[in-house]
Formats: sequence, structure tokens, C-alpha cells
Amino acid sequence: MRMRPIPFVPSVEEIRAGEAGEIVGLEQIVSYWTEGACGARNWFSEVVESWGTAGFVVRRGEETLGFLIYGPQAFLPRAERYPVGPLGEDAALLAYVDGDARTRRRLLVRSMRDLRHRGFGGVEAIASDLGLPRHVPTRFLSESGWKPVRQNTGYPYTLMRADFGSVVEVGELARGLMGKVKLPVLKAPGAPALVRVRAQERRP
Repeated sequence: MRMRPIPFVPSVEEIRAGEAGEIVGLEQIVSYWTEGACGARNWFSEVVESWGTAGFVVRRGEETLGFLIYGPQAFLPRAERYPVGPLGEDAALLAYVDGDARTRRRLLVRSMRDLRHRGFGGVEAIASDLGLPRHVPTRFLSESGWKPVRQNTGYPYTLMRADFGSVVEVGELARGLMGKVKLPVLKAPGAPALVRVRAQERRP
């Protein structure tokens, strides 16, 4: 009797520097938000060492279903170019999330749990009202419970935020995405070196 193969259950894993260059699409996202200052492998190496976890990937077996990348604004210098700031000092910046709707929501929940546990007050994103490439769509974040913070007339971008006001509030937001998730706390650490220096070198 021939047995049917058992389908793999998708798993969420932290992105490691050594594998960052192998995740399709991640290199372009890192290059865009760092203004070409460094590649995905070097970026994750520095950020993870000096700041902590900066992204997750969803896999089913050897298949990559999606990924998410975030960090402090100083590691993502292109954020300064958007007229929707300033960003909250207590928040991390979500740069991009890739995958189908379910995968992206799963990644949002996992990143929120990580950031809440590390003591951040929230997470923000410079979202695209038009769904432009290399940006998180404003509509997707709005449907996921995020709130608009600031817009600038004439620019198709919105600063969106998910607050971590309390474990209860964050839990309610998470359940609204895909079920009960306990989101427990620390402090946001320090400044980058490689990204900051290279970004300054590129400026006229």
C-alpha cells in the first residue's frame, strides 16, 4: 500500500545572518531601506549582534512562504526620506513583510511578541497607500488593527503604528489577527555602526 506524503506544517524561524542572502527577495529589501549601504548578510550580522532579532521567515519544509524584517530607524536610514516622521522613540520600525495574507499576519504576530517581550512600546511602519513595492501596504496594516499616526498631503505614504499598551491590549490585537498569542518585557538597545557610517559616506 502506497502511503501519501505527510504535508509539512509551516514554521516561523528567526532570520540568521548566515542564511539571509539565500532568502529570495530579502537582499533587495535590505538594500532599499539601507540605501545600498550593505547586503542582507552583513546587515543581519550587525543588527542581530548589537540590537537583537530583526526578522523572521516562514517555511514549510524547504519552501519559503514569506519573511518579515524590522529594526531601529538608525539601521534603516531610508526612513528619514519620508515626510511622515518623526517615528516614535519607543518603537521599532517594520520595513517589510512578504507572503500571502495568512503568512504575513502570522509574521506580524510573531514580531509583535518578540518586540513586546523586549520592552518596546510599539512597532511602526512607513506604509504605502498605493501598495508600492518594498513597502507594507497601508490597507493591510489597517485591516490588521494598526492605526494611522501621520500623513503628509501629496505623499502616498502613512506612518502606521501598533501599540503595546498592555499585555491584554496586545493579546486582543493578536487574537484579531489569528488567535490567542501571549505577548509578554526589556529595553531597546543601541546604535548601529556599519549602516550609519556608510549612509553618511553616501550623502553629498
